Amino acid sequence: MKLKNLGITFISSLMIISLLLGGTAHALGDELPSPGITPDSPFYFFDILGKRLGLLFAFGAEAKIKKALEYAEERIAEAQTMAAQNKSKGVKRAARGYDRFMAVVTEKVDEARKAGISDNISETVALATSKHLSILERTSDTVPEEAKEVIAQAKETSIKGLGDALRTLVAKGPQRATEINLATIKGRLDRAKAKADENNIEAIKDTIDDAAKLFRFGEEISEIARGIGKDTTVEQLVARATSVHLEVLSIVYEKAPEQAKPAVERAMAASVRGHERAVEALKKKGALGEVPEKAPIPERVPGKVKERILTNRSALE
Repeated sequence: MKLKNLGITFISSLMIISLLLGGTAHALGDELPSPGITPDSPFYFFDILGKRLGLLFAFGAEAKIKKALEYAEERIAEAQTMAAQNKSKGVKRAARGYDRFMAVVTEKVDEARKAGISDNISETVALATSKHLSILERTSDTVPEEAKEVIAQAKETSIKGLGDALRTLVAKGPQRATEINLATIKGRLDRAKAKADENNIEAIKDTIDDAAKLFRFGEEISEIARGIGKDTTVEQLVARATSVHLEVLSIVYEKAPEQAKPAVERAMAASVRGHERAVEALKKKGALGEVPEKAPIPERVPGKVKERILTNRSALE
């Protein structure tokens, strides 16, 4: 009996310590929660155990998803803190923790989908992972060289989580899924433009490659929307966004070092192809409206580059 009481007391103490030392307040906007106990602390195991217990006592798929997202964001905050202190081991430990919590999110989103309660929670996950991607990109700018690989993996995890959430959301909310994806693409292109100003070749390539993955998500969303007869608004959103995407990409191309230009051209080709598919679908429904039939490639793009873009676009079909 004494052993049982001792065990209960010990577990309760661990939970209290974890709550006191490892804040888990929800983040607002692009802010992150307090990192609480960081991976370089000898008390970090309290934080790990506390989060395991937190997930254990979150009942139902939706509750577990929200809790895992909260914990994932805290791991990003820890990675940022460790990066600022040039502690690569701490960055690695935090980033791997982020991957583990996002694996829980992925599993539980699938459960929520099967249970038919996935619409709102899928949007929550999509918005969260879009935010994570932006923050992880900024973290990659300051992280020690030896820890860049784990941050790159965490970015892949956030992109995968975003794609999974969008595929689930599109079944009943294709317009919202498209809006979130287009906003995420715009964020990547704006970052690429900033990195072109800095002449940062690798960052331009990485960011443009991420945008290309999101363009492919956009095509999947459109295909699903067409399959359920809800594609008109989706295609109009995609077609109207093309001019913005191509304008930013043309500026990036102008400023980017030669080594980064092929990646920019591929992204422009993907954008043009997305526009053409949207136009094709809209014309069949007589809903083209004011959407231009030809993708609006800016005049600043050289003629030979335009030819290559159109050739690359054909290769995507």
